Amino acid sequence: MTVAVVSTGGTIASTEDGSGATPDLGGADLVAAVPGLDDVSLRVEEFSTIPSPHFTVGRMFGLTTLVRDLDADPAVEGVVVTQGTDVLEETAYFLDLCYDGETPVAVTGAMRNPSLASPDGPANLLAAVRTTLDPDARGRGVLVAFAGRVLPAREATKAHAQMVDTFRCPEFGPVGVVEEGSVTWRRRAQQPDPTFDPDPDRLTNDVAAVYVTADAPASHLSAHADAAAVCLAATGAGHVPEAIVDAVEDLRAADVPVIVTTRCPEGRLARGTYGFRGSERTLRRLDCLFADLNLQKTRIRAIVAHAADRLDDAFDAG
Repeated sequence: MTVAVVSTGGTIASTEDGSGATPDLGGADLVAAVPGLDDVSLRVEEFSTIPSPHFTVGRMFGLTTLVRDLDADPAVEGVVVTQGTDVLEETAYFLDLCYDGETPVAVTGAMRNPSLASPDGPANLLAAVRTTLDPDARGRGVLVAFAGRVLPAREATKAHAQMVDTFRCPEFGPVGVVEEGSVTWRRRAQQPDPTFDPDPDRLTNDVAAVYVTADAPASHLSAHADAAAVCLAATGAGHVPEAIVDAVEDLRAADVPVIVTTRCPEGRLARGTYGFRGSERTLRRLDCLFADLNLQKTRIRAIVAHAADRLDDAFDAG
């Protein structure tokens, strides 16, 4: 049994040097700190040693390419990616959108760095390895293994800024749990997203993410008139202030795609419940696309789909 551990940096790879924790540990250091893996052959891939917020969409694509290469290696039975938690859900979802291999992939990290009491990285790494080696992990897409829970990348989100059990699936819960080194599976998540093969030359970070709040001005949107796309987290079931409507009209007139989701942590957009100016009917009339994910994941899907020239395939027409 060989599991490839791809190290990218983050808290799990950070130590305290007197001026704050920074990533400085490689994959071999992480593996060496994990007890209970004597029966597993581990292959370490050093991808990067950077803080999670420094991860770019270009790096996400490079990571996807590496994971695809590992999947093509018949000796590799599982792939574990370690990353910082700040954008872990976005990296995991990027992988999920672009990877359709047979080898199970689990992404994990830590909230407590190795310099602190009770660091959680070793336990999370152990759980991730065990998850990828479980026969039932196949066919579930990219997974997130964290604090004993196994979550689908599409649904996993960082729910707390500092607690070790930060990753949750707000609406549907985990697909499984890791107990005594084995996985108990409780549900199979639906995977409604197509797999994309983005053109790296078309990848861009110029996809805006705008969070709608009370009385938000039009300038919050008009500043993105030249963006490749604008992702909009609307209030409630898909509602925006009147000033925002004018800005959306301008974006659509300029042929800028607008993808709308809800800012609520659970639920989806309505299609025809309300009829006031700024309701979901207004956004449908303006040919906005509708998403069923949080804002950060909606942006990742828009980036990937834009690079694959398949934006209309990635989202529902309102």
